[in-house]
Amino acid sequence: MKTKKPLIDHIIFWGVLLFSFAFIQFFQDGNKQPLYAIFIQNLKHLPGYLLTAYIFNYVLLQYYYKKSKYILFFVLSVLLFYIASALDRVFTVYVYETLFREPPFERESIVQIFSDWKFLIDGYLLPLLMATFAMTIDRIIVQKNKNEKALLQLERDKNKAELGALKAQIHPHFLFNTLNNLYALTLQKSDKAPETVATLSAMLDYMLYQCNDKLVPLEKEVTLLENYIALERLRYGDDIEIVFAKAVQTEVEVVPLILLSIVENAFKHGASGSTGIPEIHIDLQQKGSYIYFTVKNTKEITQQSDETAYTKGIGVSNVKKQLGLVYEEYSYEVTDENGWYCVALQINTEHIR
Repeated sequence: MKTKKPLIDHIIFWGVLLFSFAFIQFFQDGNKQPLYAIFIQNLKHLPGYLLTAYIFNYVLLQYYYKKSKYILFFVLSVLLFYIASALDRVFTVYVYETLFREPPFERESIVQIFSDWKFLIDGYLLPLLMATFAMTIDRIIVQKNKNEKALLQLERDKNKAELGALKAQIHPHFLFNTLNNLYALTLQKSDKAPETVATLSAMLDYMLYQCNDKLVPLEKEVTLLENYIALERLRYGDDIEIVFAKAVQTEVEVVPLILLSIVENAFKHGASGSTGIPEIHIDLQQKGSYIYFTVKNTKEITQQSDETAYTKGIGVSNVKKQLGLVYEEYSYEVTDENGWYCVALQINTEHIR
């Protein structure tokens, strides 16, 4: 059973990913195909997805990026994605179309396919990037879970072990949803897609390699918030009003991802499903060792009685638990009135348990 589980996990991962892509295409304007037909058609891209995702994650990241061979990593990554895009096109023309397309029809030569770089970038590159990043995210989640299990076994400090277990539950769903949104942009050939890829890459780099410690510099968390907000701006466009004010004077350290959890909760409940123009106001102030973080979001009047959705979610519960495990002096206050939901967090960063 132990030898089969990893294979099953991989099969489930690719099945979910392909279904997500098909689901997005199914709701595109002008689509007349049933969902199962779109899913089957997407299977033709699976060999290219597999080639790129596994080489990038298990070879390039492991042996070049992690060993700080950044230039070689960049060059090999560019070659990998270009060659994989060409091979994806070769498979489509010489295998898929041979089996399912009615003759007669013309085929490009392999040389023509490899030399038509613009067509490969427009039609094949970005979906390969999405599949590869999806596997990278999956590895982040798996690796975090492994780290937390090891921490529970090696650390006798109950608080530290529990804190690590809580971190492993935060935010993988946001990243996967962002990939789905990004894939939709690529189908629309939106100019926002490259900017989204760059912003998401920065977030992945931080979450994969830079926030595994108990405390991280506040400025890095601010950058993470800015990247997150940038992705949400791309997603909602003019359909949301976002204000982010900050004043950070000196270097302090905070627990990673706590601030993001609060902001993400505001977008989840303040932006999703809103019938008007939602507003989200974020204010971060630092005075000495104290951090004051306030997040306000508008919400539908009809949702005011739905307290469970706001105050008892996993994200809010995890934030409160982490605060109690790490800080001796803090306050976490919630107000819900007059169409606004507000979280006010105050932390004294000097008093650590």
